[in-house]
Amino acid sequence: MKSNGTLTRTTTPTPEQPIPMARFSIGEEDDDVPLTFKRQRLSTSASASVNRSHSQPQVVTDEIDEQQENIEIEDVESDSEGYEELEPDDEEEEDDDELKAVLTDPDVLDCPICLDPLSTPVFQCENGHIACSLCCSKVKRKCPSCCMPIGYNRCRAIEKVIESVKVSCKNAQHGCKTTITYSQKTEHEQMCPFVTCYCPHPSCPFGGTSRNMYIHFGIQHAVSTTRFTYDTTFFVHVATQQKHIFFQEQHESVIFILNHEVKEHGRALSVDCVGPSTLKSCFEYQITARQLKSVLTLQCVPDVYTRWSEHPLKRNYLTVPSDFFCCSGTLPLHLCIKKTVLPE
Repeated sequence: MKSNGTLTRTTTPTPEQPIPMARFSIGEEDDDVPLTFKRQRLSTSASASVNRSHSQPQVVTDEIDEQQENIEIEDVESDSEGYEELEPDDEEEEDDDELKAVLTDPDVLDCPICLDPLSTPVFQCENGHIACSLCCSKVKRKCPSCCMPIGYNRCRAIEKVIESVKVSCKNAQHGCKTTITYSQKTEHEQMCPFVTCYCPHPSCPFGGTSRNMYIHFGIQHAVSTTRFTYDTTFFVHVATQQKHIFFQEQHESVIFILNHEVKEHGRALSVDCVGPSTLKSCFEYQITARQLKSVLTLQCVPDVYTRWSEHPLKRNYLTVPSDFFCCSGTLPLHLCIKKTVLPE
């Protein structure tokens, strides 16, 4: 039929030609989608297809299904991403579940005989009194509390406790952040680099970390101190009335003390070091006394003290006869302090 020169073609459905129905495709990719999710998508797609079939019967709804499917998949992915973000929080909650306890009486973890911290193995008598292995040998396996025999029955319960209890170092206020088991507490604190060191100068009460003590000594007692450098031999005159001479290293400021003691057959000399126990075996010194063709030399490792005080020399010292003295009574010496290993 013609209208205004334009040919228009219309299609009228006949009783033999059924109305096209909306097609739904549920493929392999839908297997992982929950059943309730599929039902919602099918009902939405079907209603949309039926409404559009009255006006456009020849339009196929494949495109609508694809769009709806894409929208739903994006929602699922966003949920999974949110779940992953919660995983670190769950781990933190698990860490917070760690049991923390307060030990109100630390003496219960000490040996009741020697009063030292208990360490495995721990033995007990028939009445349950405990003792460390060293004390069991000292008391000849007889309990000092009840006189019952202490055999070889180990107290497993207290062993588990002392192995699990963690304590902070007593030098935490000075900067030590180490946490150790209670049985290792004494050993660590003896070697702790943050242990309190005291000024060796007479009548000076200063105490602090080794670094602070070295700074204090270099400022407050610089007049009575001789500066030196490691691995360098320097000359020292020791007067008869001098009981000690202080030396401080130029760069690390470590303090050394030359001990001088008058004995019956001459003079005794040795060198000490002031600082934490970690300095043990880090230094060695050499004292040399010369007189014409005679040479006396002592090469030794200095003793290390956190609190040094004058003390009589009993071992590891050099005895110099009176023939080596000058006419004024002074004793000329050559001294060299060497650094052997670095402290940890």
